[in-house]
Amino acid sequence: MTLSRFALTLVIGLSSGMLTYLMAAGMSLIISGMGIINFGQGASYVCNQIFTAMGLPFGLALLGGFVVTALLGGVLERLLRPVFGKDMIFSLLITMGASYIICDSMIMVWGNKVKATGLPKFLSGAVMIPFTKIVFPYYYLFIIAIAALVGIAFAVLFKKTMLGVCFRAIINDKSMVEHLGINVDRLYTIMFMLGIGLGGLAGALNAPLSGLTPKTGLSVFNNVFPVLMIGGMNNINGYLPAAV
Repeated sequence: MTLSRFALTLVIGLSSGMLTYLMAAGMSLIISGMGIINFGQGASYVCNQIFTAMGLPFGLALLGGFVVTALLGGVLERLLRPVFGKDMIFSLLITMGASYIICDSMIMVWGNKVKATGLPKFLSGAVMIPFTKIVFPYYYLFIIAIAALVGIAFAVLFKKTMLGVCFRAIINDKSMVEHLGINVDRLYTIMFMLGIGLGGLAGALNAPLSGLTPKTGLSVFNNVFPVLMIGGMNNINGYLPAAV
């Protein structure tokens, strides 16, 4: 293998790991903070891929990927409240069922064929390292940069903001937070929306690479759950190295 081919493979693999990181970080926030396993993340992933294919500008598709799926996550969180505090198997079965319902509904509307989504023009080129034959596509570098910014934002959120302090407190001792008079239900909603929104963002970023199919979201867990196991369910900072 030539040096240029090795470098390109490395960048592609790193970008794929960064997408997995976005999914794992969102799932971990929900699992560690709320004690539920959310299979609806895969459905949000596919929902946003369809959203990306609507012909909207790429920037709006990325923003919509986060905002729209986060709002859908808020609705799903309300439906899951009766199973909070119970065995994880209840939330797993409910969200898995919701994921299949959403995916099958999209098959009924759009069909099950793979649909291609083009890259935006400003990200369709590549950069060549001076004095070498090493070429890096702009879009893979863009994915890496976006995921890195999300990782930095997560670090700032958890360490420098009051909301992040409340998140960490819930993860460590929910009953203590309740006794302090903090609205735990509201924090749960925010956590769930943020976790689902990250799945939507990952879906928007991946759509130009993998194409669009309603079944994609049901397969993302093959990559995400190993990262959750390696990084640790309650360790948000452990997912970036685990995914990469």
